[in-house]
Amino acid sequence: MTTTNDPHPAQSAPHSPLEHLVRWRRDVRRFRRDAVPPEVLDHVLRLADLAPSVGNSQPWRVLTVEQPDVRRAIRANFEAARAASALQYGGDQADLYASLKLAGFDAAPVHLAVFCDRGSGQGHGLGQQTMPEALEQSCACMITVLWLAAREAGLGLGWVSILDPVAACATLQAPENWKLAGYLLLGYPEEEHLDPELERHGWQARTPFESRFQTLQEFSRTQQPTLIRSTGSVTLVGAGPGDPDLLTVKAVRALQTADAVLFDDLVAKPILSLVRKSAQLIDVGKRGYRTSCKQPDINAQLIELAAQGLHVVRLKSGDPLVFGRAGEEIAACQQAGITVQVIPGITSAQGAAASLGVSLTHRDYARRLQFITAHDRHGQLPPDIDWSAVADAAATTVVYMPKRTLPQLTAIAMAHGLDPATPAIAVANATRVDEWVLRSSVGEIAEKLHSESIDGPVLVMIGEALRGEGGASGASLPADTAKRTLTPIDPS
Repeated sequence: MTTTNDPHPAQSAPHSPLEHLVRWRRDVRRFRRDAVPPEVLDHVLRLADLAPSVGNSQPWRVLTVEQPDVRRAIRANFEAARAASALQYGGDQADLYASLKLAGFDAAPVHLAVFCDRGSGQGHGLGQQTMPEALEQSCACMITVLWLAAREAGLGLGWVSILDPVAACATLQAPENWKLAGYLLLGYPEEEHLDPELERHGWQARTPFESRFQTLQEFSRTQQPTLIRSTGSVTLVGAGPGDPDLLTVKAVRALQTADAVLFDDLVAKPILSLVRKSAQLIDVGKRGYRTSCKQPDINAQLIELAAQGLHVVRLKSGDPLVFGRAGEEIAACQQAGITVQVIPGITSAQGAAASLGVSLTHRDYARRLQFITAHDRHGQLPPDIDWSAVADAAATTVVYMPKRTLPQLTAIAMAHGLDPATPAIAVANATRVDEWVLRSSVGEIAEKLHSESIDGPVLVMIGEALRGEGGASGASLPADTAKRTLTPIDPS
């Protein structure tokens, strides 16, 4: 392959129309206030919609943002994100970063919010099983065509990449399965240049063509010592019960530096929007009593990706160390010589209790807290439950995954002495916007829960510490149990 030190070797030759469009870069930061005629905007968008997509999936969803209050909210989002980003720079680079203003928010006549619809059935999933990032790559293709179509029409386009995507999606009231691909500003540019503004102001010069394009033979000859990549790592991350605000700072950092993220079916979709855009997103969810990924297959995939030198995140709902099969994945990684670490998350019991405003322990009525699972690897009630512990009036018991086996569990617990009037609270989708709560008693909760059609993860909390006025809703326990007199635990 011919080499040259000139980053623009073809500039001396006449430009073809396509070459001119490509060379005229998209990073427009200053716009004239002239309105874009509706027919021009419609033509540009229709051309962009002809962009190629994997499986003809056409996953892009584009909203024209016209409301002044919404634009102001997006600009405030940008300013906050920009201030936070500035903290990572120092010295001359910090000064240069501060000088690179984006004036387009006020002047650009057209604001476009582009989303990737990850829940669409278009394209029938072609290619997405092996490369799930194909949908977002298809959206990038559409935006590229939009750049070219805009330039052909004399317009410029600016891509606002400094945004909090979760907050932006909330402002724009986007559906849960839409991931923000880009917030775009469109209009007539104040000035035209063939070189990008960031290059012109000294932020980043273009590097030689040959640093990115080589034959395999050239690459093998020049990079032979590094062809065998260093082994990557695996991080088990707790996603918490659902509310993204409950993620730890360390968990967010892991998501934003990951090369690949293997996530459970129960992980809330807004949390996935925090994953680094270039990372692979791989759904390995275990769905109760339905076809699911097998644990050995997940273990093998973690090891395979890490062996390629990738930083792999295994994202689990709640805390990975609480009924999350973390032990099996840790052991598999250690046996393969893969470095593995764990970032804990808020487990669902804690999230549910906090959301309801109830305490899981009480120095007078519950000296012990225990978490148990209501099904084994075969989906049945585990045969080795310590029923005397479950029946202990001085304990609070939180039952994970109880939907199918709760009638059997409560019946056996009552047979071992658990008072049927003991308070019991079922919570579905704890801490999420669709959180659902049922307050009852041990003797009645299984039947009441069975009569409801509940979708999402459920847990049941049992114990005297839960008695009385309950949680943020102010709803109380049923009348036959709410007024029962409590007998304090003997502190001796």
